Amino acid sequence: MEPWQWAQCFDEGYRYGQMTTNLVEAINFVLRRTRHLPISAVFSITFYKLATLMPKMGLKQAKQLQAGHVYVKKIRDVMKENAERARLMNAELYSRNLETFRVTEYIGRQSGIPPRSYGVDLRNRRSCATYNLNAEQYIDDVYTLEHTLRIWGNEFPVLRDVSTWEVQLPVFEMLPDRSLRRRIKGRPTTTRIQNDMDIREQVDPKCCTICRTVGHNRSKCPHRNVYTGQSSQSERN
Repeated sequence: MEPWQWAQCFDEGYRYGQMTTNLVEAINFVLRRTRHLPISAVFSITFYKLATLMPKMGLKQAKQLQAGHVYVKKIRDVMKENAERARLMNAELYSRNLETFRVTEYIGRQSGIPPRSYGVDLRNRRSCATYNLNAEQYIDDVYTLEHTLRIWGNEFPVLRDVSTWEVQLPVFEMLPDRSLRRRIKGRPTTTRIQNDMDIREQVDPKCCTICRTVGHNRSKCPHRNVYTGQSSQSERN
């Protein structure tokens, strides 16, 4: 498949992304609950889960091929549902080449509301069962079970025990960066990106309640004794 066919704007209505992008996103569940683990553990879990997933899905597709099916079960169910819905539609031929139709839909019709009608053009990869046109001729081969089986045909080798691995000695000494170590004491360093909510408004510094100057408080005021003497003398009078 060409790389440009991965984009929906260039797939000409074939929707190749169902077999490419969606499949890649479906494998992401393998990495669940592994973010808090060390790198070695994440590697082991990813490897062993994928190693068991490939043959499991491959056997599932092979059984469907042996049963005589051409497409996966989900596509077969959708085609069956669309065939049942087509019974409630009326198709009128608008082209002598059996390419253009006017389809009137009677599904969920309410009294007093006219039925909806659509234009169907077979050149846009649509089919019509009224005139015995096979829908499979408009479906690309990439959706068949044979192509799906190739995806799950990869096999992972069996890893030996770690004790039997041949580890070469490093040619240089690796020294850890101590500045990146987690601080044991004190408040941990935040890694959150600062935004407007973290900007503090400028507030005037607090003044001493005795001399009304900045830089100290009431308990450390140099004029405290003078103020205390004046207040005690006024109380005596």
